[in-house]
Amino acid sequence: MRIPSAAPTRLGDDEAAAVRAAVERVIADGPWILGPEVESFEADFAAYTGLPHAVGVGNGTDALAVAMSALGLAPGAGVLVAADEGGYAATAARLVGLVPVVMDVARSGVVDVATASAAHRPGVEAVVVTHLHGDAVPLAELDAWRRRHGLALVEDCAQAHGLRIGGRHVGTTGDAATFSFYPTKNLGAVGDAGLVGFSDTSVAERARALRQYGWTDERFRPDLPSGRNTRLDPLQAAVLSARLPHLDARNLRRRELARRWRDALAGSAVLWGDPETTVAHHAVAVTDDRDGLAAHLSARGIDTAVHYPHLVGEMPGLSAEGAPTPVAASLARRILSVPCFPELTDDEADRVGAALQDWTPRG
Repeated sequence: MRIPSAAPTRLGDDEAAAVRAAVERVIADGPWILGPEVESFEADFAAYTGLPHAVGVGNGTDALAVAMSALGLAPGAGVLVAADEGGYAATAARLVGLVPVVMDVARSGVVDVATASAAHRPGVEAVVVTHLHGDAVPLAELDAWRRRHGLALVEDCAQAHGLRIGGRHVGTTGDAATFSFYPTKNLGAVGDAGLVGFSDTSVAERARALRQYGWTDERFRPDLPSGRNTRLDPLQAAVLSARLPHLDARNLRRRELARRWRDALAGSAVLWGDPETTVAHHAVAVTDDRDGLAAHLSARGIDTAVHYPHLVGEMPGLSAEGAPTPVAASLARRILSVPCFPELTDDEADRVGAALQDWTPRG
């Protein structure tokens, strides 16, 4: 049997039973739009992360769009986004009338003060930092820099559920934190779902209105611009509440697998990121022989993926602006994601580890 690059439908028995019970409860009892299930998950997730306010939305991209709208950025303002973020933050910026401005990344693969400073220009009002592959962006200096320049900070935590640095959950430094619960995420729904968190009460209240057409005091009358229909589905909220207690254990398994792959690749390739500041959403090998590694693993029945093959500046529909991004371009040609999900069996893990260990790069 081939080993998939991801397997979101694999769940442990206890977690699967909790998910089935949650689905059956919502179907039987309702309501089927917003209501107590959504409110309960918002409260649970806020308590888990330490976010003062959590607003459930339809997906992670809408979370980014609602965050940017709720923060009141001026129409046409620039938003700094990482060149390698997959296009999600840039898409959200375009959806709400903002201009994505790409930043290169440091050799660590994530943005820092130097790359943000190089891309910053007049008209930029916000910076989105993406904790890519579940690895934390070092925020202390970057947060101080953006405050000096009067920029809003949005943390894209779509791949970093449960990631804590010094006991503090990512997403609690910026003005807004966004999460996707796409099925393959560390905390996944059984469809699309998202959430945006805020520290400011008034901004959170604005976001709650924006997720439902911009209604505030009266239904059927949008009072705010950029309103949309992006309500978190109660069924997905119930599933996420059922799965949340399992998240830390699942992240521990991901980190254990990533450490194993790091050791197996020693001498032939490196594994992306810092093992001390990750929840290993992806385990990304970085090698000059990406095609050779993919072929080697495929021949042994192991699927792989590339996250992400195209940079934001290479996506015609986004019309992103900004300077060249040579470091991000170099990494995009050299990255390969190998299986790293919690339900990987011990036998499968042995196969992946052995295949990585016996690979020799060409050249």
